[in-house]
Amino acid sequence: MSKIAYEPHPVAPERKAELRKQGKIIIDAIYKPADLVAEEAGQPAPALTREAIDTMSRRDVVQHLEAHGVDGATGKVADLRNWLKQVVFI
Repeated sequence: MSKIAYEPHPVAPERKAELRKQGKIIIDAIYKPADLVAEEAGQPAPALTREAIDTMSRRDVVQHLEAHGVDGATGKVADLRNWLKQVVFI
């Protein structure tokens, strides 16, 4: 079960208390990764290709790096994209 709850903001105090009681971290739904949005809609997640990485936002690149075990990824977006390509396409 995910420790993150993507909720539209502002979050009602009752909902916030409920999620925190479950040990979840609340993040605004606008930051939900594209692959999770597609999964919930019953669609396949977008393919992770070199071309897809070249067009990803900084946030999505960092989330993919974290999903591949890289913590605290920082730097220029271009450098992060290259880093992700190295991790995914060995």
